[in-house]
Amino acid sequence: MIAMRKKKTCGCRAYEPAPKDIRRACEEIQARWSPQKRARRYRGPRADWWTPPMIRLSDIVEAINEERAGDPS
Repeated sequence: MIAMRKKKTCGCRAYEPAPKDIRRACEEIQARWSPQKRARRYRGPRADWWTPPMIRLSDIVEAINEERAGDPS
């Protein structure tokens, strides 16, 4: 069943899908994708959880100092 919510301003009903309705619609759309399109849209495992690696500031400062120490200018 599709969830409907009453708007407070005008009294009319607005379509507000539930998460399961959204998932079902996505699955229906993706079922029509060709293998090429599916490969193009594949983000890999845990792609949405990726974060940049953590680097300590002291490591950066040390690398810069080492670079400067080896620079003849």
